[in-house]
Formats: sequence, structure tokens, C-alpha cells
Amino acid sequence: MSVKLDGERSTRLAVVPVIEDAVIEHDARRIPGYELVDSDITGSAWFSGPDGELHVITANRKELEHCLGVDLIYFNVTQGSVVMLQYKMLELQENRKNQDWIYRPDNQMQKQLQAMRSFQCAARPGEHEYRINPHVFYWKFVKRDASPGHGAVIIPLDHFEILMGDPACRGPKGAFRISYESLEGRYLRNGSFIDLVKSGYIGSYVKETEALKEIVDAILANNKAVVLAIKSAQPDEKPSDKDD
Repeated sequence: MSVKLDGERSTRLAVVPVIEDAVIEHDARRIPGYELVDSDITGSAWFSGPDGELHVITANRKELEHCLGVDLIYFNVTQGSVVMLQYKMLELQENRKNQDWIYRPDNQMQKQLQAMRSFQCAARPGEHEYRINPHVFYWKFVKRDASPGHGAVIIPLDHFEILMGDPACRGPKGAFRISYESLEGRYLRNGSFIDLVKSGYIGSYVKETEALKEIVDAILANNKAVVLAIKSAQPDEKPSDKDD
């Protein structure tokens, strides 16, 4: 990904490369329409806005990512829901006929996918609860040269699972990949996704949220017994597809 910088007296744009970690850090400290109230060195940030309170936790490169398979966690304190995101970068692929943005599974994708599957459950809503989609896990694919907040597509885990079996998501040698063009607009844009998170229209039901919060708190507190129990309950890694 890259950030475009516009000079004061020039219309020319300079392009500065930005790594995936910087994208995650940017999203963890900025929610449109919300004020950052507090943050700490553990990667937690608390936001307040007209729709309520959000608690955002950066899991990237920490034990949380190893256990849950995600980079960023959104707790909607007001609505009692949680949504978790795993970030991946889309790389530009060009030829004489067209161009596309492609994600090819990396070495960590299968581990992250298996971790997410371990925490998927068919929870029942409370008496007055409603979600458009009660799933917790989402994938966020970001164009490598986009500016923050733009060039990203987001899909829930259940859609991702469907795409893994879609012939349109296969490369020349038959290996799975995510193609921006092949999605044909079937994704959430960043602004729409954040609005759904803020409203509590997506994410876990309250009881599931409470259980996941206990797990997250235990991992953050370096509860090794919990971490070992989670890792031992997850299936072994399977080899991923290869493509050119």
C-alpha cells in the first residue's frame, strides 16, 4: 500500500510505500465520526461517538493473532457485539489486455483460516437481538497503492469460504486466489463496514461476545493455560495451493 502526498504548491503526487502493519495501525486509531478517548500500550483503544462506545484491540503480530487468526478486533460495547478482521494485501497484476488486483494465499492464511473456524459457532440471538450477519470473522483486502481508507474490500468468513470453491477465484494453474475483478462488486466497502460495526448490525450476539471477551482478556493477560488450550484445540495446518 502507498500514501499519496499532495504538495502545497504542486499538483504532482509523491508516493510513499506503506506496509500492512501501518494500515492496521491507522485503522486501529481512527473511526470516522468517533472520538479517541483513551489508548494503552497493549494495543487497546477506546472510542466514543453518537452511536455509543467501541473498544478496538490490535491483535497483529501478537498472541491474539496466533490464537484467533485476526489483526484487529472491534468490540461494540453498546450493542454487545464483536467483529474481527484479518488484513491481506492486493497486488497489482497487469498484462497487455487488462489489469487486476490479486491476493494469493500466503503461508499464514491457512493457519488464520483454521483459527477462525475454531471459534465459529451457531449462537442464538437474545430475545430482542438482531444481526444482518452474526458471524464474527471478516477478511479485509487492501490495494497495495491505495491511500488509507480507500482501495479496500471486506468480506465475511462465510463468503470467503464460498469463494474458495468458486471457479472464478482460480488462477491459470487452478490455485485459489482473490481477484478484485472476479468479485464483481460482491463485497463491503470500508465505510459501509464501519457503519455496520458502529450500529451493531453485524457481529456476534451478546452471549457469544461475553465468551469471546473472556478469551481475549485471558490472552491479553498472558494466561498461558488458555493460550495452550486454544492452540491444542485447533486442527493441524494443511498445505495451501500454489500458483505462479
